[in-house]
Amino acid sequence: MMQFTRKVVAGMVLAAGLGIGGAALAQDGKPLVEPAVPTSPVLTTCSQVMLGMQNRYNGYDSWRIVNMTITDETGAVKTRRIAAAHKNQGINRRLRSIVLEPAELEGVESYVHDNFEVGMADKVWVWLPSSKSVVDVKSEDLSQRLYGSDLAVGEMLIRQARDYDCKMLGTGVFNGYPVYKIYVNPRTEAEVVRLGLRDGEVWVDTETFMPMYSSFNADAPNEQRVLETMDMRWVNGVFAPERYRVSTLKEGRVVSHSEFRTEGETFNMGLPDSFFTLEDMGSAASAFREYRGPNFTN
Repeated sequence: MMQFTRKVVAGMVLAAGLGIGGAALAQDGKPLVEPAVPTSPVLTTCSQVMLGMQNRYNGYDSWRIVNMTITDETGAVKTRRIAAAHKNQGINRRLRSIVLEPAELEGVESYVHDNFEVGMADKVWVWLPSSKSVVDVKSEDLSQRLYGSDLAVGEMLIRQARDYDCKMLGTGVFNGYPVYKIYVNPRTEAEVVRLGLRDGEVWVDTETFMPMYSSFNADAPNEQRVLETMDMRWVNGVFAPERYRVSTLKEGRVVSHSEFRTEGETFNMGLPDSFFTLEDMGSAASAFREYRGPNFTN
């Protein structure tokens, strides 16, 4: 669920004042970070990488079916099939999802306000068909697992550059793509609560600022969370993974993992604003459950 267009990136880079005429220079006159490839924007600080990641959703909407395969600590395998979408409202982002399978979770919905405006808190709501009610998820609950997967609810939200200290580690290659490598550390305990994660390392595609790999220390002792994107491709002008995997490690050993495979992913189709209202959750009149994007063929 982490994608954005080259057009948006180009505008963001210009707005951030990033130079492309030569390498950034350290105090000794040597390049701070060499451009990974000739077309990569040259960055002077790790905060500019963070801003690239932060702004990757700006300017479009998206829809997809996500097939989740969850392997827990006992080795048991569970599956989930959900429809998920997002749309920007100004600089803020709205996310909506509904469980299609299995039957015991069918109809469970989530709705998220991912707010970028200073002073506006993020919000999460869940619709429970069994009680026909909306539950207001508290900030301290955002580290809970999304539909039982290794992905935390809070990880659906964007990391904002202003909430992190960072350090540029250099460049490298991941799955054949050139990446900037940065170390990040949340500035407040509130951010730790929001995601359930502390400091970590992120590898970011140098052309699109797509996070390709990350490894974070979880708030729980001796636990790490690793995210890998796979099978990258262009869809409607957006660079996006067809698959991604989230793994939970304890003392360096993988104890559980969840793989996400998308179907029919579509961008910039003009989703109705009504999909992204609290009133639409659980409504018999809602068209969100039956909606299928133009790239969906099954």
